[in-house]
Formats: sequence, structure tokens, C-alpha cells
Amino acid sequence: MRLKTVFFTLFMVVLCHQVGYSQDGGESFGSQYDRAAQYVLGSSDVLLISVNLWGHIRKPGIYNVPSNFGIIDLLSSAGGPLKTARLNDVRIIRKNEEVITVNIEEYIKTGNRDLLVSLQPGDVVIVSGSISDIFGRIVGTIRDFAIIVNVILLASRI
Repeated sequence: MRLKTVFFTLFMVVLCHQVGYSQDGGESFGSQYDRAAQYVLGSSDVLLISVNLWGHIRKPGIYNVPSNFGIIDLLSSAGGPLKTARLNDVRIIRKNEEVITVNIEEYIKTGNRDLLVSLQPGDVVIVSGSISDIFGRIVGTIRDFAIIVNVILLASRI
């Protein structure tokens, strides 16, 4: 019985890692944005804003960027998008729960700056993954589950 508990725990850790659950206990999205926007004065008296960058990007995280930075500047600062990024569906979530979709792929094709949106303090920028990436994650999760079930079945025969 103890062995089954160990394998079940291992399975849950792998599954949570594959699916991408956070360790914050599932706190609701809006509760962390109830505080006022923070501005920081950087070197050379440049006004900095704090922006969160999530998703299929080389270095996701919290960035303090100059207030005149655009979304392209932010993505460049983070090392650029991954190959699995869907650049036609980059979302910006504002503190007032407004969701703005930005088509960076179209901007790259046309160079039309009107397609880009300026960043605001506290924005959350989400770069989604492609369908093939999502499919790969599902297949990987099923593979991990099958391995764990196989180990449990083999262990129960001992």
C-alpha cells in the first residue's frame, strides 16, 4: 500500500508539472492586482513600469521597463518568443480586467505600428503556445501516466 502512495504522489507531481499548475494554491487572478500601480525611477531618471510576461518566451518573468517601452521591446528584452509561440494571439490583460489581443505576426508582415498597444503598469502579457505544442503536452502527460501505471502494475506483481 505504501508503494502505491509513493507512485501516486510521483504521478501527481509529474502531471502538475506537465499541465503547468502553480504552487500558489490557485489564488484567483484578480486578487493580486488590487493594489495601486507602482512606478520606479530608474537610472538617468527614467520612469519604469512593472510588467508581467508569461508563456512561450525565452525568459518569462516580471520586468521593470521604461514607460515608453512597447510590446516588441518587452519581448526582445525577454530573449524573444520560443518557436512554439503563437504570435498572432498575444494577449495583454490590464488591471481593469480588459483583455487586448495583439497580432504581432501581422505587425511583422506589414510594419503597421497601429497594430501594437502601449504597455501600462501592471499589465500581464501572455504569449500563447501553438496547437502542436498543446498536443505535445497532452501526449507527454499520457506517456508519463502510462509509465507510472506500468510501474505500479509491475510493483504489485512483486
